[in-house]
Amino acid sequence: MRNATLPPRATRPAAVALALALGAATAAAPSGETPAAREQARLCERLNLEEGVAACRAALALGIGPDRRRPVRELLAKHLVALERWDELAELLRESVQLEPGNADAWLRLGLTLLFALDEPAEAIGALEEATRLAPTDASARLGLGLALHAGGRPEEAVKALEGALRLDPAALDGRPAARAVLEAGRRGEAWP
Repeated sequence: MRNATLPPRATRPAAVALALALGAATAAAPSGETPAAREQARLCERLNLEEGVAACRAALALGIGPDRRRPVRELLAKHLVALERWDELAELLRESVQLEPGNADAWLRLGLTLLFALDEPAEAIGALEEATRLAPTDASARLGLGLALHAGGRPEEAVKALEGALRLDPAALDGRPAARAVLEAGRRGEAWP
């Protein structure tokens, strides 16, 4: 006989999500967090594009609790990416590294945004160097650094960084033909493209 307190197997994930949402809604709010900030954070999660950006910014401005600031900032970043608002994204990521200077992922996201979205290799190099300093075993940070060094006209250093990424992860260049071409051209002492 089936347990009458559990919903059917197919609806359990929805029931769990609802229970978590209800639990979160009734939990005590972090000190100083206003109901308006909580509502804006909820809207930040639900709304897309411009409305999502506005709700996320409002939640941060109204003083969302410390435990929820990072998730709201991450949602804001996703909304900005969807809107291709790269300058605003870079500014948000610059704020993120100021708030959490020891967060290697924040430095990596900033560096990759500067390199690929804004074509600012000089500033990207600094951010990616910090990412590799904070996470010396992260192949993706070294890969990004290598590409930024190449874009910044430093091919010998680019080769060293890309080879370092391969030492950490032999598959680091798989599915990345442009990065592989940069490495191969750099090894031959040639520019690419």
